[in-house]
Amino acid sequence: MRKGKHVLLSGPVGVGKSAVLEAALGKLQGREATPSPERQSSRPCRALTVVHLHDHQAKGQFVEMARQLLAAGIIKPSALELARRYDELPPAEIEWAKVKRTVNRLSIRDLTGAIIPALSAHGGRVLIAVDDMTRLTPTQQAFWLALFDQAQVITCASEKKQGLRKLWWKMKEMEVSPLTPEASAEIVQTYITQQGVLIESPELYVSHVVKQGGGNPQAIYDMVNDSAKERVVDKRKIREMRHQAGIRYLDFTPVMMVASALIIGSRYLAIGLGDTELYILAGMAAALFLSLRFFLFKGAGKAN
Repeated sequence: MRKGKHVLLSGPVGVGKSAVLEAALGKLQGREATPSPERQSSRPCRALTVVHLHDHQAKGQFVEMARQLLAAGIIKPSALELARRYDELPPAEIEWAKVKRTVNRLSIRDLTGAIIPALSAHGGRVLIAVDDMTRLTPTQQAFWLALFDQAQVITCASEKKQGLRKLWWKMKEMEVSPLTPEASAEIVQTYITQQGVLIESPELYVSHVVKQGGGNPQAIYDMVNDSAKERVVDKRKIREMRHQAGIRYLDFTPVMMVASALIIGSRYLAIGLGDTELYILAGMAAALFLSLRFFLFKGAGKAN
């Protein structure tokens, strides 16, 4: 981020991508606010403006971007089709509640048409941080690619859509890894101590939450928060605790392909050898395979 690169934080939902992004922004802004003596003595660096977008919808992101750029004085109100009289006011005196409806009426294309020239004319450095780009569509990709040429973009995504390859190619991907079992256990233990949760078997509780959480901070929080509502968490309630993050899915595709090839090969072999019994057995295996395929994919592929 300090080098000015576009960065993509990837990982499953709830793993903490937004938290990592927010912490990184805090360190970056702190560093920019207190430059080292070496940087002070060298040529002056451009001022950093951080635009942090929390909306998950593309239109909302561009509206919020326009609001923050307006507040920073980077974009003129008239560029957003606001009355010319707003251009004469200091950015701090423009009440967003009064102009929000007008800006909301603009399309993403219109908003981009106002934002891009403003960023291009701006002399400072602008960093646009987006909490989530998972819902971005291929038709909206062009607007973000245009922004990439004028500002630094840092974003999070729990899924990389194939139609957005051009966008992902421009970004340095960094995966946010799940918590280690030790870190998860420490978080759970700290939480139940601070909240004073009454647990019949604390060791069993901690190990069960760690296993079900799968290193996902949001999953761990969901489970311990639900437990805090109980007067006493006994062993039965501990064993009943489940979370989607703790479920692992086994890929049966290679097994199905090998089984299908063996069945088909057996039938051809039986025809070549003239072995009626082998041919009948292969046919029965094929019928059984086709009957069980649905259940193998839908049921047997799931395991704790």
